[in-house]
Amino acid sequence: MHKRTAIATVIACYCLWAAAALAQTANVTVDVNGQPVAFDQPPVERAGRIYVPLRGVFEQLGASVVFENGQINATAGRHQISLTIGSPTATVDGAQQTLDSPPFLIAGRTLVPLRFISQALGASVNFDQSSQTVYVVRQAMAVAPPPPLAPPPVAPPEPIALRLLRILPPRDASVDARRPEIAATFARPVDPNSVRVAFDGRDVTSDSYVSDRSFVYDPTYDLPPASHEVVVSGRTLEHQAFRERWSFATRDVSGNYLSGLEPPNGTPARLGFTVSAFTKPGSHVHVVATTSETLPEFREEAVGSVAADAVADGRGYFAAPLALPAPAQTVVDVRIVATAPDGSVAIRTLRLRP
Repeated sequence: MHKRTAIATVIACYCLWAAAALAQTANVTVDVNGQPVAFDQPPVERAGRIYVPLRGVFEQLGASVVFENGQINATAGRHQISLTIGSPTATVDGAQQTLDSPPFLIAGRTLVPLRFISQALGASVNFDQSSQTVYVVRQAMAVAPPPPLAPPPVAPPEPIALRLLRILPPRDASVDARRPEIAATFARPVDPNSVRVAFDGRDVTSDSYVSDRSFVYDPTYDLPPASHEVVVSGRTLEHQAFRERWSFATRDVSGNYLSGLEPPNGTPARLGFTVSAFTKPGSHVHVVATTSETLPEFREEAVGSVAADAVADGRGYFAAPLALPAPAQTVVDVRIVATAPDGSVAIRTLRLRP
């Protein structure tokens, strides 16, 4: 096996020597894009073809060259060329081509056919017989047009000003309650699934009652005496975004309370229902239920109201039955005011569906 390898090596060396022997120095000048090229190995002529050192022309034409183990790979712009020392087959931009004469070595320099290489890299080649000059001209590489500018981002439409009615607690009010009811009625129908309620920067939507006409949030903890902010946002039935906010303050007072209030917010009012809760024992409780309708100009008009009174027993429990004179059209507001024997007052409001 070693003997065969040695013989093959000798034959290859002989072929390269023979190729070099058949090549004669060509007394020509090579001009690339108006600039004469100086070669450390003069161009040679073989079988009527001019051969030049590998890197001399490749690099003048703006190509990058990688030469390894007899394989020549050059890239210039969108063109790619692959040649092999001693092989008549080349690959240009992925397609195979046949050379009249393959690249060869002389004194450690790789020589390649000038016309083939130049044209493969997109250059034109002309030979001036009188001056023995080869002119190689390569047009400037086409520059890909810049990608079209992306359209400017479309800013989402500004939220509309959706009027809120019956805001509780009122804007900028100061209330004497540890857990005031937070509520408002929308002046026009909204998509209840889009409504989000935030209280002091915390999303409390899941703890709120929300319908297409109103929302109610009962705090689940005692509020500290401070200013508080309510933000309600969502979309109308016409898919218009809205975002409204208001603020109120709570004071540090000890007073009456209302807890365990029934029926829950959002319960159908029907024609008759009973309001019950716990408050300070002995408190006098006054309950008023008002039915309203929203007019086209976004204002509300009371349709009718009924009232009931009760006194809390020794446990603080009371129950006040109410009967509506007619079915409600939109929302039923139920206002409960509990006044304790010491004069302290607790006020709550229910929003019931028709």
